[in-house]
Amino acid sequence: MSARPTGLVAFDIYEKGKVPFPERVFSDARASGVDVDIQWDNLEPAPDTFDWSALDCVFAQADANHKFVVLAVIPGFRSPSWVLQLPGVQTQSFKFAYFNKETEAKALPLPWNEAYLHAWFTFLGALAQRYGDSPEFRLIQVAGPTSVSTEMSLPDHKTGDTALPPATNGSDIAEWKALGYTPDKYVNAWTETFDQYHQLFPHQYLSLSLYPGLPIGNNGREEPRTRPDTVNRVIAAGMRYQQQFALQENGIKGGEKQPSDHEYVAVRDHCGEIVTGLQNSRSATKYPADQGPLDRALDHVTAAGVDFWEVYVSDVDNPSMTDVLKQASAQLPAHTQCKH
Repeated sequence: MSARPTGLVAFDIYEKGKVPFPERVFSDARASGVDVDIQWDNLEPAPDTFDWSALDCVFAQADANHKFVVLAVIPGFRSPSWVLQLPGVQTQSFKFAYFNKETEAKALPLPWNEAYLHAWFTFLGALAQRYGDSPEFRLIQVAGPTSVSTEMSLPDHKTGDTALPPATNGSDIAEWKALGYTPDKYVNAWTETFDQYHQLFPHQYLSLSLYPGLPIGNNGREEPRTRPDTVNRVIAAGMRYQQQFALQENGIKGGEKQPSDHEYVAVRDHCGEIVTGLQNSRSATKYPADQGPLDRALDHVTAAGVDFWEVYVSDVDNPSMTDVLKQASAQLPAHTQCKH
């Protein structure tokens, strides 16, 4: 196993044509590592044709500055268009975004579809071959049965947010029922995905980014209690590889109250047992009203006792946040070698 990922992590979402991280991020003594969210369609625009330039840049800078790398490669909505045309790949159009509910409907591969998952695992094999032995590569966020990110999220709006047949009344939940979604299908897809990541990335920690499950039971009826139950079942599937497994939530905000959502509590309760981490919901610099004060977010992070905290690069660059990030670097666990 690689060294345990700990400390402050600078996080950003890759934009095509731009350098993933400015050089100053890698020379920043407060940051132990970087997390780049990058889309599958940017890395494999055509079958077996890869553009590794952005990731090569990240790994070269990390190596030169003794930082570790976290990879979050996004399939789902960001699968290459050619994947959606492969024989056997099933898709459904949904409108779904975390912050912009007016997004256009896009084709989402069904999370349990074997043809889609096979194409994804084949790509991951190429990714592992290129970077799997890099000592800087500490953690990869597990994805596949996912949609807009590496979080285990699926479109779940109840009215008016999807391009659906009239029979579903514009409800994502009704559409999932029509598509034959069950928790068993979803958990089985995650179980297969963990197995593949374990085989392909034996030197990296495998992180599950939590999100509430769909409120649909195996009987096909709407059952709100299945939301946390499904999350717990997916966690259990990952815990089969406990020595390698990591757990995180990517929606931390600087509110006045300590988070009490199921996902935050699950991360907190696994601290000390496995690697755990938290990521801010948004940039406090760009969206201060929504994200809240960075020092309050740090309070939630330290209360949970996690190994690492991911903050947006724009916050790392903000001089007004220097003190709180220095405090975070001092309070978070020091970078240590893995004992497993």
